[in-house]
Amino acid sequence: MKHISSMKNITAIALASALSFGANATFMTATSNGGFVMKDAGEFINLDGTVDVDQTNDGTVKHDGIRWGADGDYSSLVLEDFAPDIDALDTNYMLSALTHNNFRIPGPESLWLTMAEILGEISFTSVNSGGIATGFGSAIVADAFTADAMSDFDIDFTETFNTTTIAGCAPVDEDGVAGGDTHTFATNCDDYFDYSIDNPAPLPDTLPFAIPFYIDGGHYALTIFSSFDADGSTVLPPGRIWTEEEKSTTLYTFARLSEIPEPSTLAILALGILGLSLSKRKTEQK
Repeated sequence: MKHISSMKNITAIALASALSFGANATFMTATSNGGFVMKDAGEFINLDGTVDVDQTNDGTVKHDGIRWGADGDYSSLVLEDFAPDIDALDTNYMLSALTHNNFRIPGPESLWLTMAEILGEISFTSVNSGGIATGFGSAIVADAFTADAMSDFDIDFTETFNTTTIAGCAPVDEDGVAGGDTHTFATNCDDYFDYSIDNPAPLPDTLPFAIPFYIDGGHYALTIFSSFDADGSTVLPPGRIWTEEEKSTTLYTFARLSEIPEPSTLAILALGILGLSLSKRKTEQK
């Protein structure tokens, strides 16, 4: 009976926690605010494709996108940001959409984009107590919900030479790691870009990555990841991004909040299960 009572108490604690968050509905709002801050070719543009009147290219001003090409024919990269309310656990929330509008462009290689930099920023706000924790499972808050998480994304872009047939495309490594498989071209010839990320310590410089949170007495992990799927169903590993000619390809970035059980709660639960198991064995032996 004592073991059953302990299990009831644990269940009551879990229900109380759920009811508490039911009252506040939203765990947090994550506002993405990224933009292109540097490029080596082309023009900065707005979301609607028009040329940005501000062409500052020194890393201090964020722009929605970049276009490059000549004679009215352009390819472009455009970044759109979102501000989702994260009100459910283990659910994908879209933070941004990076679209490569890949079209055949004339002109010399000097007009082609080869490098760009995105400054990404996520602002967290919440009516709940807590914020970014010092570590996973930690109750020490390093930054309250007024804090921002900033990352630098460096893009090395390759505008490939277009050929008359796919067979004429020059072989290129699939994932950017020497010695691996070569890419199977879908068009003549697919473009690609490699990206790297510079996160603030102690976050890893890779995607996906997770941010520890302590919210209203609970431990959570907010995972940031990328996907080609609008629902985030497939998580992309770090590596090279390929885009087909004469198509628009979108790379989505998502946030997903998951709860991390407290070690003490797990220990009590384990003891309760062990106790029930021992009690059952004694009953069977009688």
